[in-house]
Amino acid sequence: MQEYLLKVGEGAKAELQKHLDMKLPPAYVRVATLAPLSNWGFPAGSEGAVIKVLERGIVTGQAGGDDAPHDFVPWANIAYLSDGSKLAKEMAADRAAAHTPPKI
Repeated sequence: MQEYLLKVGEGAKAELQKHLDMKLPPAYVRVATLAPLSNWGFPAGSEGAVIKVLERGIVTGQAGGDDAPHDFVPWANIAYLSDGSKLAKEMAADRAAAHTPPKI
């Protein structure tokens, strides 16, 4: 099983909010898949996102652009889907702390 932290695109917010039974749409989701996903074709520094939720699965691609390929991931390949907003904030804080020089 592989786990990914993906940004939630505008076209997927309402559906993911409904699927996850949340009051507000999540900014990020954790997606675990049975077979790994590919990031082939994604520009360096780009962020993967769920850009659409369909009846038979989700569409992933690049957050904020179409430079990366869109991939269809069927529900049969998804082990679970959960809110990843808190995890994304924690990871951003960890990255910021790692890049902050120590005070002398």
